[in-house]
Amino acid sequence: MDHVSGAALEENRLTAEASRYIGTVKLSGELLLRGRLLEHYLHNAGDYDAGLERTALRSESTHMRELLAHDTSHGTLSNTELREAVLNGTLSPYSVDPEALGRLAYVTALQDIYPEDGDVATAMLELLSTEFHRTVPGRRYNKLLADLYFEQRRFDDLDTLLAERPDIQRNFFGYIGVDVHSPFVRGHKSHAHYQRWLEGFNRPFRSHNLVPLHLRDGDEVPFNRLTTPPLHGPQPEGPLVTVIMTSYKPIRDDILASARSILDQSWQNLELLVVDDASGEKYAPILDELEALDPRLRVIRLTSNGGTYAARNVGIDHAQGSYITGQDADDWSHPQRIETQVNYLQRNPRRPGNQVYTVNMTEDLVRIRRGYSPFIPSAPTLMARTHIMKELGGYIPARKASDNELRDRVSAYSTATGGAEVYAIAEPLIFMRILPNSLSRSDFRPGWQHPARRAFWSAYKTWHATANPQQLRRSAHHTDPIYIPPRFTSPPEKTTALDVVVVADWCEYGETQAAAIEEIRHLTTTGRRVGILHLENAIHLSQYARVYCEPIEEFIRNGEVTHVLADEDFHDVDTVLVRQPELLQFMPHHPAAFRPRQVIAVADKAPAEPTGFSVYYLPAECAAHGAEFFGTRPHWVATSAEARTQLEKYLPPNEISGHTYHTVFSAERWVTPRRRPRNTRPVIGRWAGESATHWPTTAETISTLWPTDGRYDIRFYGDPSYLLRLLGYKRLPAAWLSFRQQDITRETYYRSLDFFVHYPQPATAERAELPVLEAMAAGCLVILPPGFSPVYGDAALYASPEQVHKTITEHTEDTQRYLAQSRRGVEFAAHYGTGGYGELMNTLLGAPAADAHPRTQEAPTS
Repeated sequence: MDHVSGAALEENRLTAEASRYIGTVKLSGELLLRGRLLEHYLHNAGDYDAGLERTALRSESTHMRELLAHDTSHGTLSNTELREAVLNGTLSPYSVDPEALGRLAYVTALQDIYPEDGDVATAMLELLSTEFHRTVPGRRYNKLLADLYFEQRRFDDLDTLLAERPDIQRNFFGYIGVDVHSPFVRGHKSHAHYQRWLEGFNRPFRSHNLVPLHLRDGDEVPFNRLTTPPLHGPQPEGPLVTVIMTSYKPIRDDILASARSILDQSWQNLELLVVDDASGEKYAPILDELEALDPRLRVIRLTSNGGTYAARNVGIDHAQGSYITGQDADDWSHPQRIETQVNYLQRNPRRPGNQVYTVNMTEDLVRIRRGYSPFIPSAPTLMARTHIMKELGGYIPARKASDNELRDRVSAYSTATGGAEVYAIAEPLIFMRILPNSLSRSDFRPGWQHPARRAFWSAYKTWHATANPQQLRRSAHHTDPIYIPPRFTSPPEKTTALDVVVVADWCEYGETQAAAIEEIRHLTTTGRRVGILHLENAIHLSQYARVYCEPIEEFIRNGEVTHVLADEDFHDVDTVLVRQPELLQFMPHHPAAFRPRQVIAVADKAPAEPTGFSVYYLPAECAAHGAEFFGTRPHWVATSAEARTQLEKYLPPNEISGHTYHTVFSAERWVTPRRRPRNTRPVIGRWAGESATHWPTTAETISTLWPTDGRYDIRFYGDPSYLLRLLGYKRLPAAWLSFRQQDITRETYYRSLDFFVHYPQPATAERAELPVLEAMAAGCLVILPPGFSPVYGDAALYASPEQVHKTITEHTEDTQRYLAQSRRGVEFAAHYGTGGYGELMNTLLGAPAADAHPRTQEAPTS
């Protein structure tokens, strides 16, 4: 009995050891794949300046911190492990990449999502400030550490930092050193201390030859006590200026201080129109007091609330001045502001208007805010010629962001009619009061603004770029020709029912977007109610915000699709269709406010190369992230057998569809008659691609495939920025051209080509790619790497990069050979089996309603 028990125990022990070993091997394998995934994305990021961190901030993706943690620790620590080591003081400065650590601290501090983020970022930045890392070029990191010290009220540490890092004081006239010694911060009450602070506070004004400021006595907050000595001497003469100020339930002291700052201007020939947006009888005494300040001030009392920009339009209608400008009811203008703006316009008749810079500060005159510069252009200060303001119809009456739109529309209108753009006068001529509960402040954090603002910005930038001068003139009697997010008007009274919301990075225009756009057309034609949701993709890194691609803007503008934001809770969504799995790898932190019935993830590529050296996404993590964001785990549909086989290694069988995902493709659309090559000098094309990883890995190979010596006419389609970054060029070589989607249709583009040379990475194909199919259907000769032959057969030509020139020459010199190969490509495209898209959608989504018909949704209104 004891012998049997001992044998059983030994067997159990061996089984447990084997399980631990298998578990260790499995964990090691997962860590290896994860490391390769992060290396892939970091390689793609390359030297994109601040592209990775800016994208992480725009998308609010804490997942992207993993990339920076991997880079910081040379692949040895996750972000969680790195945070713990930093807080515990066990991270050696010799074990990290200092520049990557600074970038991670920057993202952590500015995202500020978790309670300990500020402490973690501070500790990281303190590690950077050690003697070991003093050579790191990091003025922005030093400035950020100063912001954090101030916020944490670690004033002694901040004093020490300023002494050790004098570069911090090069930020806007040393404002950090001034603010930290403000009598309103540290309570220093002596007159000498106050005078030293005031001297530092006035540096920006003295530097610009502006009258210095002081504070009048009183019990009000310091902001409302700002004033200047009386301005003596002759008053400037010139045209009447109309200043429009809107108010809604105004705070007495704030609006009186703001109005006085206008009435005390050195430019006295002005009228101040205060347009009250139906504040109610409770506020009538404040408005009466305002009206009694000065005969140049008129109060216009509205009976219904329409928002600040609708109220400003009322002010424009009543304006009598030659110039119109604005002032917010809680801001304060320097007394020389109006004079400076008028003089500039008088001297520069081609300029339609100008704006000044603001100094942002709290009511205690503190300018330090984590991650912000205090000195930025001020959109509300736009001063424009009155005839232009009235010709353009004033502001779009959205609740937010219309001041930026009008400024840019004035510039677009002026340049289109022979003038110049609105000019920014970089002088500190207005103070903007920063309050935590402001209507607009809730839409901003450092590096982030609400997606509704970005969608509105994208819509109006596209409108301005494509409209003629007449089309830029809006009318109060017609619907504005751009999308205005419900957040800027009012949410719909009824829930918006959507059959499918297509998720993609809609700021790109590559193969994925082109295919998805055709699919959306098919879905709407068959009566489906379609929405689109934009998510940032860590492959498409950008230092600056990007506009949506033109076809998507057109869909939204025409009401063919519903623009969906993740925090909108008034959508009833049946299916979310995620068009690229990479979107699920690095998701926004905050979950979507709507909950779809199902999520479908299109695996348009296998998770990794067959060798496993390049990993594009981790299906298990993507599934978990999708569940966190949308509330349900994705159901995966692969575009190839290879992708499905790999998915089966990482996901439960019930989450993987047996169907193959086909996109919409119609060869007839691209047919182009060809009798010979277009020119004696061959014309070679290629799509610019969605990322640098779609190009060959070396500049030498790129130059071999698409020569820069002029022997061929090289024409790319799409945004060439990834190619330029890869090559280290500022502009395209003279022998290369690039056409963006707004410049030329794809049909016209393919008609202009003789050859389509397509060498993406990796140099093998799992499925037929849309650009290749379109080029074949248009009769172009397609040249591919040999690894693509199992997919395309004899429909394409295959060559190594060194053989491409010979292949082109042989077919250019032999017209019959060229035409025979062209026909093989056309036939392949014509017979390519993509006709099952509708049936697949019926299977995945259910059949359309019996009364479904081609539809156009009601266009968005203002």
